[in-house]
Amino acid sequence: MILVRYGEIAVKRGRRREFERKLMENILAALRRKGIEAKAELIRGRILVDAPDKAAEIIAKVPGVVSVSPAREMSYEEVPNYLREALKGLNPKSFKVETQRLDKTFLKTSVEINREIGAFIVREFGWKVDLENPELTIGIEIIKKKAYVFFEKIKGVGGLPVSTQGKVVALLSGGIDSPVAAFLMMKRGAEIIAVHFDQGKNARKVVEKTVNILNDYSPRDIELIIENHFEVLKPYVVALNRLNMREWTCVVCKIAMLRRAAEIAKEKGALGIVTGDSLGQVASQTLTNLYFETMSVRFPIHRPLLGMDKEEIIRIAREIGTYQAFLEYPYCDCPFRPERVVTQGKPEEFKRILDALEEMNKFML
Repeated sequence: MILVRYGEIAVKRGRRREFERKLMENILAALRRKGIEAKAELIRGRILVDAPDKAAEIIAKVPGVVSVSPAREMSYEEVPNYLREALKGLNPKSFKVETQRLDKTFLKTSVEINREIGAFIVREFGWKVDLENPELTIGIEIIKKKAYVFFEKIKGVGGLPVSTQGKVVALLSGGIDSPVAAFLMMKRGAEIIAVHFDQGKNARKVVEKTVNILNDYSPRDIELIIENHFEVLKPYVVALNRLNMREWTCVVCKIAMLRRAAEIAKEKGALGIVTGDSLGQVASQTLTNLYFETMSVRFPIHRPLLGMDKEEIIRIAREIGTYQAFLEYPYCDCPFRPERVVTQGKPEEFKRILDALEEMNKFML
């Protein structure tokens, strides 16, 4: 039995039941993808999943889950005998009992249960009680007259169930940042469609591996769309060369990708585009250039990393497992990158570029 806790969705008035049902569906779907058939039941702010203990790590990666515990269900009267057997052979330096009484009709309070079970452990094993920093925590939750006993609480992703907030198209470059941006949108309940602009180098391998990793946080396989970067960008580069404004390549490249992503989003019924932009990191991510890019694409663009620094982004990438995929393949610089790049472009120069692109029927304002 896996005891699943959720937090934020419990306070979503009007949509709470919808979110709870979706979370249960996503949990069962995630388990099926790993070859585990299970049943789930919603009881008093908890989801009880009838599955083997190994399912806990899978469930912990489902957005919307705050924490999970492999647990054993029993009557309260059976708890001492169960603990006598379950704790046999252990010798922790200290312990504590932590009870949560979700069933307020149960006659004993949480404090009374802690004292009663704690006293039993001391008598039975002679262990020291430490309420601040115990080596072993014995967890008990009282739900519908039943006791659920556990010794582990695995931290979950948190957030909202995937697909409760609609779909978005996430640009994945093969770098560190974009997978983190995609993950954070999934964590907030968005279903993602991944789009990669392929240059025929290692970036595609990184993206394919990254999508497999992100699948662990999704109830269903993430769709990956591969676009030919050269074909998408070539007309824009030709226009810049004619204008002798190659220093704008990075900005215009970003616009080209965003425009194509917007087309895909409309085809797929997605509500926005997600990028891994972090303010000031590279030439196309200065505030000025982000302004030009945003104003040039008439479609919502979400940038969840905008206020993060590189260390924060790397920390999340390590936690979710995408950082290692980036390290496995050497980075390849973009072949279109000019020697000099614009970081603070002028509006009048940008207008010249847009006018030229419009004439080529590659841009619509």
